[in-house]
Amino acid sequence: MGHNVRTCPDINPASAERRISRARNRFTRSCKECGEKGHNIQTCPQVNPEGAARRAKRGNSTRRDGRRVCSACGVVGHNTRTCPVLNPEKAKKKRRKGPRVCSHCETPGHNIQTCPILHPERVRIRKKRVDGDRVCSACGGVGHNLRTCPSINPSAAENRERRLAMRGTRVCRICGKTGHNARTCPGI
Repeated sequence: MGHNVRTCPDINPASAERRISRARNRFTRSCKECGEKGHNIQTCPQVNPEGAARRAKRGNSTRRDGRRVCSACGVVGHNTRTCPVLNPEKAKKKRRKGPRVCSHCETPGHNIQTCPILHPERVRIRKKRVDGDRVCSACGGVGHNLRTCPSINPSAAENRERRLAMRGTRVCRICGKTGHNARTCPGI
């Protein structure tokens, strides 16, 4: 418990010793301003009293259900960077339920990357994919993709054709029937 293969004391004792040393020295760094241990310059009471107060409050606040507790207002679900009390302009936006909506044309069902108004050349490709046909992004041909394009990778295209020709002719070594292999045999 407490380590992985890389820091296992049996396999790699030097890494295990470094891991133990880091765990021992955790939270013992000294502040560069006052030299005391237990805080840094951002939470130093001499330099930044507000930061020190937030740190003290954060130390008292507990996390409920593994969620964040804001150290500024004490509410669960956000941190000080997105706190609506400290930063009302950065308040968390409510996520809209339902299908995604394009921010350009405000039509549901696609986003700005696949918007038919901005990218009319992608509509044909997207339609072909929806119908179940592959469309190659290199040559625009139907039935293969970029990886198995005959103009770019002829050997991969030959392998694809061979696999398509063999489809349905495989024989299961367990039951001797065609259409499946031993891993997916219904007789097991």
